[in-house]
Amino acid sequence: MWIPRFAILCVVAMGSTAFARDNNPAKTFERAAQRSTLNQATTKPFHLKALLAPSLERDAGSNRTGEVEIWWASPTRWKQEVRSPEFHQIAIVDGNVQWQKNEGQYYPEWLRETAVALITPVPNLHEVLAQLESADVKRLAGTTDFSWTMMSTDGSVQKGMGCGLALNDRTGLLVYGGCLGWGAEFKDYSDFHGRMVANTVSVGSPEVTAKITTLEDLGNVPPDFFDAQASGGDHPLLETAIVPEASLRKSLLQMEVPAWPPLQDGPLEGVLTTGVVVDRAGRVREVGIIVSDNPGVNEAAEKAISAMQFAPYLQNGIPVQVVSRITMPFKSVRPAGVETFDSARAYFERGRQVCCPSAHTGSPYVLQAEFQATLKDGSVENGQYVDTWKSEEDWRREATIGESRYVRTRHGDTWYELAEGPDAPLLRLVFQLIEPIPAMDTFVESDWRIKRDTVGGVKTVRVLSGYEAPDGTLDPEHARGFWFDEDGNLQKTYFMGLESRRYDFRSFNGAEIPQVTRVIQDDNQVMWIHVTQVAAASNIPESIFKLPGHEWTRAFTSEVR
Repeated sequence: MWIPRFAILCVVAMGSTAFARDNNPAKTFERAAQRSTLNQATTKPFHLKALLAPSLERDAGSNRTGEVEIWWASPTRWKQEVRSPEFHQIAIVDGNVQWQKNEGQYYPEWLRETAVALITPVPNLHEVLAQLESADVKRLAGTTDFSWTMMSTDGSVQKGMGCGLALNDRTGLLVYGGCLGWGAEFKDYSDFHGRMVANTVSVGSPEVTAKITTLEDLGNVPPDFFDAQASGGDHPLLETAIVPEASLRKSLLQMEVPAWPPLQDGPLEGVLTTGVVVDRAGRVREVGIIVSDNPGVNEAAEKAISAMQFAPYLQNGIPVQVVSRITMPFKSVRPAGVETFDSARAYFERGRQVCCPSAHTGSPYVLQAEFQATLKDGSVENGQYVDTWKSEEDWRREATIGESRYVRTRHGDTWYELAEGPDAPLLRLVFQLIEPIPAMDTFVESDWRIKRDTVGGVKTVRVLSGYEAPDGTLDPEHARGFWFDEDGNLQKTYFMGLESRRYDFRSFNGAEIPQVTRVIQDDNQVMWIHVTQVAAASNIPESIFKLPGHEWTRAFTSEVR
């Protein structure tokens, strides 16, 4: 099962487009989906072949390799062959007649979802369009993002799991989309007789990437190529159904009572949910990513869910594979004699109060800094940053380097954003490095793990999300970390593969401001930031907080300002 990956995107294209301002987002998405769907009546018959392999080297042992080949004449006349180390299927559809030959009793869900995504990026389009009528719509990193919550319940408690999709504002094409039983990321589009087809499709967790190696006109095929009446087929057909949790639970025969471990951090009581795949014999074959109020219970929950046994789920009297959800409550205790930590939220809120003068309600100020970075053209230049703060409702941040400028301001209830020049994305990154602590409205407590660490001989508490290898190496694409000392000072950050180290803290307006920030990537310094002056300000003209024509609605960004 696929869960959208919401990475921290900083170096992105700015600006808005007519596409992003569409007054009917659902219609905009419907057009985008239809542009990329091969499986529709007006598509020219085609032959497609794709090779599948794990997206990341660390998942090389996941056994998720294979291929998908499709010969398609129409939505009701096609042939498909899928192959992986553990499963092989040839399927033919000719009108109302279907034929299958299977090697293996279980069709892996990652393989099924990949085969579907290659030709039907959004398989249940009408259901998704209904969700989009009330979905949350935001701008993020040059995309228009739609998100909604799919609730599930065990009959006593309920919990939501996020669903979402995104469209590229420039091209109008699907970037990613997913919910229970479907989803993928889509890249490398090319035209096929008016259809814009993603040649790279990534699915599942551990993630597998399918790369289309052949997409051509179908051409001539033998007369019996789509013969769904041929002998030797399997009966009954191997099919997969996506059903509500309440329907699946009616077939539940037994469940191991979870032995919840003592929880050192986070809430002791809560709810968790995850997706599951159950085979035709009623055995749980896959457990998805667990969404929990405390990730400390996830391992025990996965063990308990994996041990569930169901009666075969029948559809029209025939056992089918099932994709569904499992939701359950948990309750635990603190371990005796073991150090406990505050919540991640508490460390972030305290850290913001300590490190950011804008987090206080004190007197107005102007902060000036200079920085050095490598520009898009390869030259190394010095840039300038100015933060002018009058109040929470009136402030301005501006960074310039070379021929580029990036400005964010607020005046009352109106926000503004201005991005000019080729290095505006770099300047936005400077904003994040100076005020790096994430906003609480982008925050999910269960995403973060906490432990003791040392930075340059200073004792710290590390708050980390994303993948960390057994040897401590952090995933440069997804890991995000913050190291706070005992006073709450932010000593170090990590995101986008960039490590920033903060030095020479000096007090101003109740905040401890680092005078120097060094940014490291692959053991090389790629940027430095030097705060040159912080001073109280008076008589700040109101006009500097306005940028007429550049009004901006804050999207789902991680920055507070």
